[in-house]
Amino acid sequence: MDRNRDTYIQGDIQGGVWVTGSHNVVLLAAQRARRQEQNPARMLRILALVAAPVYDLRNPDRPPQPLDLRDEWQRLARAVRDAQAPILLARLTPPTLDALRRHLSPRRATQELFPHVLHFSGHAWANGLLLEDEYGQSAPVTVAALLGDLSLPRPLDLVVLNACESAAHAHSVAQTLVDRGLARAAVGHPRPVYDREAIAFARTLYADLTDGYPLAEAVTRANRHLSTHDAVLVGDGDLCFPDLTHGEPVVEDGRPGGNLPSRGGVGFFGRGVDLVHIARALGERRSLAPVVLISGPPGIGKTTLALEAAHRNVWRYPGGVAYAEATEGATAHDLLTALAAALGLEREDDLLPETMARPILLVLDALEALPSEERKILAGILEHLGEGSAALVTLRPPDAALEGLPTARPIPLHEGLDLEAAVDYILALARQWRIPLDRSQAQTLAEAAGGHPELLRLLVAQARRRDMEALLKEVRDRRGDYQAQLDVVYAWCAERMGEAGRRAWQALALFPAGHAPEGPLRAAAAEEEPVAARALETLRAAAVADFDPARQVWAWHATVAEYARRHWPLGEAARRDCLAVLLPAWTRWLRSLSPETSETAARLTAQQANLDLLLARASDLPREEVRAWLRALHRALPPPDRTLALRPWEERVYRAWKRIAADEAEQAMVSNMLGYTLSALGRREEALGATEEAVGVYRELARGNPDAFLPDLARSLGAHGSVLRGVERYAEAMEAFGEGVRVLAPFFRRLPEAFAGLIGNLLNDYLSACQATGREPDEELLGPVVEAFQMGRDDS
Repeated sequence: MDRNRDTYIQGDIQGGVWVTGSHNVVLLAAQRARRQEQNPARMLRILALVAAPVYDLRNPDRPPQPLDLRDEWQRLARAVRDAQAPILLARLTPPTLDALRRHLSPRRATQELFPHVLHFSGHAWANGLLLEDEYGQSAPVTVAALLGDLSLPRPLDLVVLNACESAAHAHSVAQTLVDRGLARAAVGHPRPVYDREAIAFARTLYADLTDGYPLAEAVTRANRHLSTHDAVLVGDGDLCFPDLTHGEPVVEDGRPGGNLPSRGGVGFFGRGVDLVHIARALGERRSLAPVVLISGPPGIGKTTLALEAAHRNVWRYPGGVAYAEATEGATAHDLLTALAAALGLEREDDLLPETMARPILLVLDALEALPSEERKILAGILEHLGEGSAALVTLRPPDAALEGLPTARPIPLHEGLDLEAAVDYILALARQWRIPLDRSQAQTLAEAAGGHPELLRLLVAQARRRDMEALLKEVRDRRGDYQAQLDVVYAWCAERMGEAGRRAWQALALFPAGHAPEGPLRAAAAEEEPVAARALETLRAAAVADFDPARQVWAWHATVAEYARRHWPLGEAARRDCLAVLLPAWTRWLRSLSPETSETAARLTAQQANLDLLLARASDLPREEVRAWLRALHRALPPPDRTLALRPWEERVYRAWKRIAADEAEQAMVSNMLGYTLSALGRREEALGATEEAVGVYRELARGNPDAFLPDLARSLGAHGSVLRGVERYAEAMEAFGEGVRVLAPFFRRLPEAFAGLIGNLLNDYLSACQATGREPDEELLGPVVEAFQMGRDDS
């Protein structure tokens, strides 16, 4: 076979087997059939499209309903093999519209390899199918889009839709496919199908079709295996295939050679964003091969994620996928030899040339078992992989040599599964182990463990030999077996901790969000800067925490801090002292943020739980430090009417600040902000009380020092007027705005540039209030201000 990479990536010729990076599985299946002395032109040809997107760009907070790709394909393959009939089954990879177009091309028709049947497993709705893009993201495709993109040389004979709601009503996608001429007939399930019933349905349907029975009769017989519904047949019920030969089935999923292991377990749950990130990294077309580095604490799911990503992206690597796991005492030579052997190479030295000859994926697992010098050797090899090849690496702590590679793509994995995915994972384990566990109990376990996969597995395993209610109580109380399993998870990390690392680990409990900017974290880890830096590196080396470059924070799993709280608890006095040390660091971080930007709002939202801890303890901490921190926070916070996420929290911020304000002026300023916030929350009557209080305080202060406080009084009157207008007290609002203009006018005439914006807003509000009340504006009030504005324009 030609080893030239263009043959694999670009070729769609009779002698080649790859099309634009994806496997031409129909040709592969035909070649296999011929080797078995069968004629693929006289077999029932089924093209299987199994789509299970993991992420939806339009709804990032709501992942698509999970579907186990491996299980769906294996069910169908088993049904075809059980049929013992001349069926040629090929799986489309990747499950994209572009790949489908290529496999339903005119060339396939002229080669007599055009599929008779398109078998779809996935999600559907009344007028379309949910496919994937090349990165695993949702790609909804309407029937109209199918018609526009496919340009079929002839209609498909049959489309089988193993998808919810695919034939739920007359305007379903099944009906539409037939009505629009894409298929002569379609079969759809109006409800989800039990696994064993789906296998039996497909086996009977396809076996009967190969025996020459009409489609309607085959569907009727296959429906006997369904207990919850009957599959719906739309279109030509007389469709049959009388000219097929006898013979054995051929099943082809187009997987390249190598030794990539199955993920095992009970399926894959969550991690959709990570899978997309990995797919994007592997899909880059660059002269240097990408090296994806998945790091994180024990049991967080690094290997599971790497294997799932490898299985989903094998179509990119027609040269094969080689897997090697590092064990204690192993060397770089051992791993390279294992990778070469997996690809059928005799020598380790042949590995690099092979990656240059054709696209190959190397999967290196658990590299923390290797000494650092051995990892450096591996890094040197990975740096010279051929264009089109790639490496997927897992290790507990990150490694400087690997991260220093020019194409390194670090993916620090410190978050557990999201709640829904964790609950599904627990229930899947419970079904496998025949444990009677309901969803509410699974949620208790998932919440306690923060979705940590290994901790969840250990806890569910306990349920095999423990009273369930007793176990759940221990989990809720964080004691007993829950504590024991937590120790099992973090024993490896704890063994690598010195005294400085232990103090840094202990300090993580001061950051409830499970992540923190580096400055505050260093301050919590140690008072001296060099010691603090080394302490954070110790956390990294022990796989306890790591820096997340995307979010610009250090991150760790929630159970990491929980382990520290139990093993090295901070007393009340020590906790207070630590928070006092943290305050200046948080203040510096807040001052570094650009005020009133969306990025700052997002970063504040992410740190809200951490900052809330300081807010709750504000009365116990040094007043001056707290006020400096609150001033920096106030500067960074977005205006209350421009944020939904932070608005309720801002009320708590200003109420806490008001309680410790240094003087009347600060208290009045905070009252104004509190009124602003309450008004944005829709609590305008409460807001009036706050702004009235501020106006009263500023009046008193202005009597004693008018030059200092009259501008503040004007601002406060504007805020008060806005709240009055919000409760439709327009006459009072007009008076407040008018008084503000009158108070500010002398300052504006002296310093027009400094006060133009404020007096302009007050004027606009005043005129708007006049219009709402039907009263004429006071010309005596407006005249000097308008004249000053005119003078300013003339001067400019």
